[in-house]
Amino acid sequence: MNRRGLLDAGAVISIKESIEIATIVSAKNSVMIPSLLGTVFGTLLSIIYCRFIEKRSLGSIGMRKKNAVRNYLMGLAVGFVLISAIVLIAKFIGAVDIQPSRYYAKIVALYLLGFGVQGMSEEFIFRGYLMNTIGGKHSAVVAVAVSSVAFSLAHIMNPGVTFIALFNIAIFGVFASLYMIRFDDIWGASAIHSIWNFTQGNIYGISVSGTTSAENNYSTIMKTSAVSDNTLLTGGDFGIEASIITTVVLLIACGVMAYLIKKNSNTTDSCNN
Repeated sequence: MNRRGLLDAGAVISIKESIEIATIVSAKNSVMIPSLLGTVFGTLLSIIYCRFIEKRSLGSIGMRKKNAVRNYLMGLAVGFVLISAIVLIAKFIGAVDIQPSRYYAKIVALYLLGFGVQGMSEEFIFRGYLMNTIGGKHSAVVAVAVSSVAFSLAHIMNPGVTFIALFNIAIFGVFASLYMIRFDDIWGASAIHSIWNFTQGNIYGISVSGTTSAENNYSTIMKTSAVSDNTLLTGGDFGIEASIITTVVLLIACGVMAYLIKKNSNTTDSCNN
């Protein structure tokens, strides 16, 4: 490996080093942005499979027209507040430092589009398809649990992954599932997922699930760096998603959604009676 972290000609590398090289290459704008946009096929395949193989309606995977724009915008707000709360708490307790960074607006805008596509794709796969398919055969609890664990395990090979990282991703999956159940469409959950990743990576300049932005690629509005050596607070190489701060915030968010679902259920029962 040379000082830029790239492979020297004829060098023999370990699996760890190969992952590091892949991470560096994939973090380049010319690779990352097309990769994010390419995840649109995950959305399309989920729709095609559910509609023509399982013979389900589009509504069964959360594709509803009613209040779609409103729910998507509300999801953007919720996702931004959640990840911002986590980062600002880390800043407040002295775990990280946040500084302005040089960026190009066009590159940031492309990432916003890319994460918009990528977040929606994962929601269509894990919530629209998997959760609802399991939910049609088993209880909602089983559907939420299985889809959330599957969502977490999909990140098991990400660079810097830890047990807390996987646990937090599973909790995020639970939150997204509960959010989708409460609002009965996929748009809000998709928006939360997309803006969570974009805000984390391109506003605060934090590694998104272990995928670190390349240095000086002008894609981050701010740059957040670890001040504390305690990876339980900073999340280490995986990013703030592997922090116990994220654990606490997401558990609270799940509790709020569970309460809202129960409250809405009680209100509906009262109206029916």
